[in-house]
Amino acid sequence: MGFIVERETIFFYMYLDVRFKYSTKLKIDRSEWDLSIQRPKVRRGAAGEENRKITHELNEYQRAFDTLKEKYKESLTKEIVKEKFNIHFHLAQTVKKLTYSDYFEIYIEQKKNSRSVQKDSWQKYTRIHTAILEMQKKSKRTYYLQSFDNEFLMNFISYFRNEKNISDNTLRRKIGFFKSFLNWCVNNGYSVNTAYKTFNIKPRETSHVSLTDAELKILEEIELDEALGYYRDLFLIGIYSGQRYSDYGKFDKDDIDGDNIVIRAKKTGQFSYVPLNSKLKKILDKYDWMLKKIASQNFNINIQKICKIAGFDEIIKIDKFYGNKKVSKKVPRWKLIGSHTARRTFITLSAQRNVPHSLIMQVTGIKSVKTLQGYIKFDKEKLNKSIFEAWN
Repeated sequence: MGFIVERETIFFYMYLDVRFKYSTKLKIDRSEWDLSIQRPKVRRGAAGEENRKITHELNEYQRAFDTLKEKYKESLTKEIVKEKFNIHFHLAQTVKKLTYSDYFEIYIEQKKNSRSVQKDSWQKYTRIHTAILEMQKKSKRTYYLQSFDNEFLMNFISYFRNEKNISDNTLRRKIGFFKSFLNWCVNNGYSVNTAYKTFNIKPRETSHVSLTDAELKILEEIELDEALGYYRDLFLIGIYSGQRYSDYGKFDKDDIDGDNIVIRAKKTGQFSYVPLNSKLKKILDKYDWMLKKIASQNFNINIQKICKIAGFDEIIKIDKFYGNKKVSKKVPRWKLIGSHTARRTFITLSAQRNVPHSLIMQVTGIKSVKTLQGYIKFDKEKLNKSIFEAWN
């Protein structure tokens, strides 16, 4: 048998009721040892291959010991065992040190097996991993958990900005995913360079939009054909309920509790309590609560088409930052509208109609006031009217 002492595998053996031990020099992380079977854990991928090698070697020790018992019988001593083992296993004195990639494979495998995140979420982690492997290949070096020092992190940022043309806000999210992996390493007892803990990208204000009262009224009343009319109705369900697209396309009569729809958010698992107001109920009843499943990309294309028909063509300047470099371009307002605009519109109009923030948070499932405030957009016409009345 074997077990881990300071990451070194010890082979124990019993002979004539005396317990002996032999240091195999095989190295393995504590977290990779399965106490129930006294062998490395079964894994897939590169980490699994190393674990299988160690398991094979330990089994070889057991077979070699059984052979020695058969040969020497009662004359067998621990000195003989040590001498024969040293000769027999001289090629098995070192084992590959686990690389960053090995740990990442364990991490992503756990995410998949635990089903704690959706597929599109763990794929975001995988895309970060792919980029790091590209950096590794380019630099002609192998990354370990201790490799992620300040120099690496600066190269990480430079790579995404210059090679991938990633703006700061997107890069900030990617760094967040990478930090989640490193935090997992720390929580599992792996030794990690802690430089990442103080490493951040400054957030930049976004150009996301929400519909104004006037635009919402136009959207509600515009004449559309049946196909586009359905996309418009689905978008209005999002506005009237304040939910994410992944949730507001899946309302069910079974979710009704009194005058509310009670749902658990697919993304966060948080409960939302959505008042079944007359506008929301009217559209859901129109389709007998049987809403067709539509891919978000296809949904966004058609919502933008509708908003273009509706005349939401004010020119908006949007800025993207790549460190100290700012890139600006002008686009019509309808191009900035998508599935998430519905949720942002609900939050913004509710706040403008003096609904308390605490109630908006209860409906949307948002837990942080800071997060909520990031959704609220001002109405330019109302702002101008208020300031003109105050100063003219």
